[in-house]
Amino acid sequence: MKYRFLIPFAVSLLVMALPARAQSYTEYIDSSFYYIDNGQIDKAANALLQALRTEPGNPGNVLLLSNLGTLQRNMGRLTDALQSYNNALAMSPKSLTLLYNRAALWAEMDSLQQAKEDYSRILFIDDKNEESLYHRGLIFLELNDTSSARRDFERLLALNDKSANARIGLAALMKCRGYYVQAIDLYTQVLRANPNLASLYLNRAEAYFYNRQYARASDDIETARQLSPEDPLVYVMRGKLKLARFEKEEARKDFEKAVSLGFKPEELEQLDNP
Repeated sequence: MKYRFLIPFAVSLLVMALPARAQSYTEYIDSSFYYIDNGQIDKAANALLQALRTEPGNPGNVLLLSNLGTLQRNMGRLTDALQSYNNALAMSPKSLTLLYNRAALWAEMDSLQQAKEDYSRILFIDDKNEESLYHRGLIFLELNDTSSARRDFERLLALNDKSANARIGLAALMKCRGYYVQAIDLYTQVLRANPNLASLYLNRAEAYFYNRQYARASDDIETARQLSPEDPLVYVMRGKLKLARFEKEEARKDFEKAVSLGFKPEELEQLDNP
């Protein structure tokens, strides 16, 4: 009887002294899905890392690295995400999904040349890849290579004469070149089929703005605001319009609202007016 209260304690010590059973490769992967479903992205990423360390030579690691890169990107760990995509592409260099993911990541990191190269690799493998033509065309625009941008957008339109992206790209090109009426017409064509996209109204508003059609620009900005009231670009565009109308105090309020929603203050200084 004198040992009655010591037995549970001895058993507890024994249990605590035993090492935890190592999870298998599959169990780590299953854990990652569980954590993703529960919104625990950091734990999901760690589970994938553990799976990779458990079986570093498993052919399935290409998919794990791709998923890990996407999780890291969602967590804002862009350098880690890039390394994961690089490692996956070293194993599967012609994977269109991996190239597309890395291209999008390069663009997010403002590494436009590298993004363009990845979209070009995709198009070398699949010259009819519409998404890559569209995104590469936009990058050409950002790099002020309007001739190459036009080729990509026109190629996209030739592949798919109903492509909204082709028209959006060409509209952006027309806007860059100062052909505002043509840009407005292209945005209007796309809006007929996509009447609830705030970004389209904002882009058309900008074309109206530069064409000094302020009333129509104002209408489009208000529609965009109703569709996406938390988009800082709505208030940037409205602020620009108010400045053009010499409503400086109201413009200041809109710019402050845009900053409160995440717009970078230093970018306000780069805004141009008609």
